[in-house]
Formats: sequence, structure tokens, C-alpha cells
Amino acid sequence: MIIDLHVDFIIQQRLFSYDALRQHRPGIKGQPLIWHADIPRMLEAKYSGACLGIHYYPWESESGFLEMNKQIDYLDYDLAADPRVWRIRNRSEWRLALAEGKLALAPGVEGAHMLNKRLDRVHTLKERSVAYLTLTHFSKNEAATPSMGRGANEVDGITDFGRDLVEALQESDITVDVAHLNTPGVLDVCRISKRPLFCTHTGIKGAYPHARNITDEEIDGIVATDGVIGIMFAPKFLTGKVRVDSNCVLDHIEYALKVAGDRHVAIGSDYDGWIPIPSDMRDCRDINLIERGLRARGHSEDTIKRIMGENALELLSGERGL
Repeated sequence: MIIDLHVDFIIQQRLFSYDALRQHRPGIKGQPLIWHADIPRMLEAKYSGACLGIHYYPWESESGFLEMNKQIDYLDYDLAADPRVWRIRNRSEWRLALAEGKLALAPGVEGAHMLNKRLDRVHTLKERSVAYLTLTHFSKNEAATPSMGRGANEVDGITDFGRDLVEALQESDITVDVAHLNTPGVLDVCRISKRPLFCTHTGIKGAYPHARNITDEEIDGIVATDGVIGIMFAPKFLTGKVRVDSNCVLDHIEYALKVAGDRHVAIGSDYDGWIPIPSDMRDCRDINLIERGLRARGHSEDTIKRIMGENALELLSGERGL
């Protein structure tokens, strides 16, 4: 089982008319920026499921809300055309899709700025069957402050609007994602959360001290909600270097395992997220290097199964709770 909490090829379709239903050729190893994934290559890699990022320029505007809906429209249109995939509409469908051998896909909206300061738009997220909302991206918004980007700082926690948003999302059965938040924001969300949290794609500061990564204290807070932390595949954030192989991902996974335990660690590759990928990877089909690397480092089959998909599946399917 492979479930990836963050894959970003939808934005490429909107920008470059990238056809996610067609198999694209891989680039060089460590391929920069984009063209890491499409549906045929995910199927070849034996993915069981993924959450697909929905994006817009990281500032609040009505255009962001409209673009969010256009990207979800494209996702719905694409998936309806391919019988090998299942567009997930509710939590129970994740396990059903797995049982039927379908590739399970759902959108994750990356940034509350796309709501343009309107709490009532959580209802739209629910209607569109969004799996999670990331509270901020690379820009400060009405809800929260990022760990890096425009307005980033390590002082401001979530706002009153952010607290109301967390409550509304959880009442609507949409998972809150704390990836990209600064440390005070993550800890605030952990304190008020009544349901398990995602940190869908991140690194760990204890393994490499980059602003984009999370601290041990943040890990503890997410674990206290029975949440799940997805480790990303971005060498620049994981090591400070660009040309580094997939051992950098394994190092962060192992650090997270040490602090959180194997019920709370998952994969959030950030393929197609405008980042170079590890130097021994050409595309998403090389995700198997993570499984093989964990096995070579002596981890049990049960731990590997949890990291590669089971932990993410439990949260996505609503099998975890406080």
C-alpha cells in the first residue's frame, strides 16, 4: 500500500495544460520542479491513493476562491474519464477503493487564503469533498502565519479567525493540515484541536534545522491529537543541499519515528511541488526507494506498512479520533 499525502500535478494542468491522464516521460534523476507524477505512473508505481494539492498565488482574493473551484472541477472531470481511479467523496470510500483495487484520489486545498476571509466557504470545501485544508501556504493570511514566505515570523500564533476556521473545519469533517505553519501556529492548533491533525508534507528540525521543518515540540503536539506527519522529498529543506539521494528522506523518517512512534509517520512527497526531488529519483515510480531503504535499515514490515500508507489511510478514512 502506498498513500501519498501531497502530490501537486493539478496546478501544472492549469498553468501548462498538463494532461494527468497521459503517461509522461521521466526527466533526469533529481528532476527539478515538475513532471514528477501523473495517473499512469502512479498506477505503475502501485499507489493506492493520494491527496492532490490545490493551489493559488499565496494571497487572499476572490480569484483564489474561483481558481480553487476550477482546479477541483478539472480533477473531477479527469477522474470521471478513467475507470482505474476513484474520486473519493467521503471517508468510507478510501477503504472501499482500496478493496476494489482503484487508485483513490481526493483534493487537499493548500492555503486558507483561497477562502478569502470567509468562514462560510468551509461549506464549499465540504460540498467539494476536500480531504484537508492547509491553514497557510507561503504567505500570512487571515488565519495563520507561515514558517517561511511573505509575513513569516516565529511570534504570531493563529488568529481568532483561525481558531473559528479550525472549529468549522472539524465540525464539517475536514482534516486540518498544519504544514507550512510557524511553530506558534502549529502549537496553537494542537491545543485547540478536537480531532487528529495532518502535517501533510514537512521535514523535521531535529534532523535538519530549516524553517520549513517542524520541531520536536510540534511533533509531540500533533501526536497528542493522534495525528499523522508526512515526510516530504525536498532535499533543499531536508539537508540544505539540492543534489542529495533518498537517504535524506529516510533520515527524517527515522528521526520522526524516534520522537513520534510508527503510528504517526507517513509519506507526503510533494512531487510536482516546484522542488527538485532526491538525486536517485526520476519520478513518482521511484517512491519504492523509500520502502526498500526502510527495509534495508532494519525496520519491520508492520512499521513500513504504516509509514507507506496505513497511518495516512486510518486518518483519511476516519478511523482515528480523540
